[in-house]
Amino acid sequence: MIGTWKGKYKYNMNQNSEFNNKEVEFILEIKEFDGEKFIGTVQDIDENYGTKGLGTIEGKLSGNHIEFVKQMPIKTMLLKNNRKKIEDEKKKHNPILYSGVLNSSNSCLGNWKIKGGISFIQKLLYISFGTKGTWEMIKT
Repeated sequence: MIGTWKGKYKYNMNQNSEFNNKEVEFILEIKEFDGEKFIGTVQDIDENYGTKGLGTIEGKLSGNHIEFVKQMPIKTMLLKNNRKKIEDEKKKHNPILYSGVLNSSNSCLGNWKIKGGISFIQKLLYISFGTKGTWEMIKT
Protein backbone atom coordinates (compact mmCIF):
# COMPACT_ATOMS: atom_id res chain seq x y z
CA MET A 1 0.00 0.00 0.00
CA ILE A 2 2.78 2.45 0.83
CA GLY A 3 3.78 4.49 -2.19
CA THR A 4 2.36 6.63 -4.96
CA TRP A 5 -1.03 6.00 -6.52
CA LYS A 6 -2.37 7.79 -9.59
CA GLY A 7 -6.11 8.05 -9.94
CA LYS A 8 -9.12 9.92 -11.16
CA TYR A 9 -12.59 10.65 -9.92
CA LYS A 10 -15.71 11.49 -11.85
CA TYR A 11 -18.75 13.53 -10.85
CA ASN A 12 -22.18 11.90 -11.08
CA MET A 13 -24.53 14.89 -11.27
CA ASN A 14 -27.59 16.04 -13.17
CA GLN A 15 -27.25 16.26 -16.93
CA ASN A 16 -27.34 20.08 -16.97
CA SER A 17 -24.25 20.42 -14.81
CA GLU A 18 -20.97 21.34 -16.43
CA PHE A 19 -19.37 19.02 -13.86
CA ASN A 20 -21.40 15.92 -14.82
CA ASN A 21 -19.05 13.11 -15.93
CA LYS A 22 -15.98 15.39 -15.65
CA GLU A 23 -12.87 13.43 -14.67
CA VAL A 24 -10.32 14.90 -12.28
CA GLU A 25 -6.92 13.24 -11.96
CA PHE A 26 -5.16 13.06 -8.60
CA ILE A 27 -1.93 11.84 -7.04
CA LEU A 28 -2.26 10.02 -3.72
CA GLU A 29 0.75 9.20 -1.55
CA ILE A 30 0.31 6.60 1.20
CA LYS A 31 3.01 7.35 3.76
CA GLU A 32 2.14 4.95 6.59
CA PHE A 33 0.34 1.59 6.61
CA ASP A 34 0.12 -0.82 9.54
CA GLY A 35 -1.61 -3.66 7.71
CA GLU A 36 -5.04 -2.14 8.26
CA LYS A 37 -4.97 1.65 8.75
CA PHE A 38 -3.18 4.11 6.47
CA ILE A 39 -2.50 7.84 6.20
CA GLY A 40 -1.10 10.03 3.47
CA THR A 41 -1.58 13.01 1.20
CA VAL A 42 -3.54 13.74 -1.95
CA GLN A 43 -3.52 16.46 -4.58
CA ASP A 44 -6.00 17.06 -7.40
CA ILE A 45 -4.21 17.79 -10.66
CA ASP A 46 -7.09 19.71 -12.31
CA GLU A 47 -7.90 22.81 -10.24
CA ASN A 48 -10.75 23.82 -12.57
CA TYR A 49 -12.92 20.86 -11.60
CA GLY A 50 -10.98 19.62 -8.57
CA THR A 51 -10.01 21.20 -5.27
CA LYS A 52 -6.87 23.27 -4.73
CA GLY A 53 -4.17 22.44 -2.22
CA LEU A 54 -2.46 19.44 -0.68
CA GLY A 55 -4.98 17.37 1.24
CA THR A 56 -4.74 14.51 3.70
CA ILE A 57 -6.19 11.02 3.64
CA GLU A 58 -6.90 8.65 6.49
CA GLY A 59 -8.38 5.23 5.90
CA LYS A 60 -8.40 1.51 6.40
CA LEU A 61 -8.11 -1.67 4.40
CA SER A 62 -10.21 -4.64 5.50
CA GLY A 63 -9.63 -7.65 3.25
CA ASN A 64 -10.02 -6.13 -0.20
CA HIS A 65 -12.42 -3.38 0.97
CA ILE A 66 -10.79 0.06 1.09
CA GLU A 67 -12.25 3.21 2.57
CA PHE A 68 -10.74 6.57 3.37
CA VAL A 69 -11.60 10.17 4.12
CA LYS A 70 -10.06 12.85 1.92
CA GLN A 71 -9.72 16.24 3.64
CA MET A 72 -8.79 19.16 1.40
CA PRO A 73 -7.55 22.49 2.81
CA ILE A 74 -9.79 24.81 0.75
CA LYS A 75 -13.59 24.71 0.91
CA THR A 76 -15.11 24.39 -2.55
CA MET A 77 -18.80 24.37 -3.46
CA LEU A 78 -20.81 24.18 -6.66
CA LEU A 79 -23.62 26.71 -7.12
CA LYS A 80 -26.36 27.60 -9.60
CA ASN A 81 -27.43 24.07 -10.52
CA ASN A 82 -23.83 22.88 -10.18
CA ARG A 83 -22.56 25.23 -12.89
CA LYS A 84 -20.39 27.59 -10.86
CA LYS A 85 -17.58 26.77 -8.41
CA ILE A 86 -16.73 29.02 -5.48
CA GLU A 87 -13.87 28.67 -3.00
CA ASP A 88 -13.18 29.86 0.54
CA GLU A 89 -9.49 29.57 1.40
CA LYS A 90 -10.19 30.34 5.07
CA LYS A 91 -12.16 27.11 5.58
CA LYS A 92 -11.44 23.42 5.03
CA HIS A 93 -13.45 21.45 2.50
CA ASN A 94 -16.15 19.13 3.80
CA PRO A 95 -14.80 15.58 4.25
CA ILE A 96 -14.97 13.46 1.10
CA LEU A 97 -15.78 9.81 1.81
CA TYR A 98 -14.28 7.17 -0.50
CA SER A 99 -15.11 3.45 -0.47
CA GLY A 100 -14.24 0.70 -2.89
CA VAL A 101 -12.38 -2.49 -3.68
CA LEU A 102 -8.63 -3.15 -3.89
CA ASN A 103 -7.91 -5.56 -6.75
CA SER A 104 -5.01 -8.01 -6.95
CA SER A 105 -3.44 -5.85 -9.68
CA ASN A 106 -2.78 -2.99 -7.19
CA SER A 107 -5.72 -0.99 -8.48
CA CYS A 108 -8.83 0.28 -6.70
CA LEU A 109 -12.25 1.44 -7.79
CA GLY A 110 -15.37 2.57 -6.02
CA ASN A 111 -17.65 5.45 -5.11
CA TRP A 112 -17.16 8.77 -3.32
CA LYS A 113 -19.56 11.22 -1.71
CA ILE A 114 -19.69 14.54 0.08
CA LYS A 115 -22.54 14.93 2.54
CA GLY A 116 -24.79 17.94 2.17
CA GLY A 117 -25.19 20.66 4.74
CA ILE A 118 -25.39 24.36 5.44
CA SER A 119 -22.35 26.60 4.93
CA PHE A 120 -21.43 30.26 5.04
CA ILE A 121 -19.03 31.41 2.34
CA GLN A 122 -18.16 35.08 2.05
CA LYS A 123 -20.97 35.85 4.55
CA LEU A 124 -23.63 34.20 2.37
CA LEU A 125 -25.65 31.15 3.41
CA TYR A 126 -25.51 28.12 1.09
CA ILE A 127 -27.39 24.84 1.31
CA SER A 128 -25.69 21.83 -0.27
CA PHE A 129 -27.50 18.59 -1.08
CA GLY A 130 -24.26 16.65 -1.39
CA THR A 131 -22.20 15.43 -4.31
CA LYS A 132 -21.19 11.95 -5.41
CA GLY A 133 -19.37 10.04 -8.09
CA THR A 134 -16.98 7.22 -8.91
CA TRP A 135 -13.20 6.87 -8.56
CA GLU A 136 -10.32 4.60 -9.49
CA MET A 137 -6.58 4.53 -8.86
CA ILE A 138 -3.56 2.36 -9.60
CA LYS A 139 -0.23 2.07 -7.81
CA THR A 140 2.65 3.48 -9.86
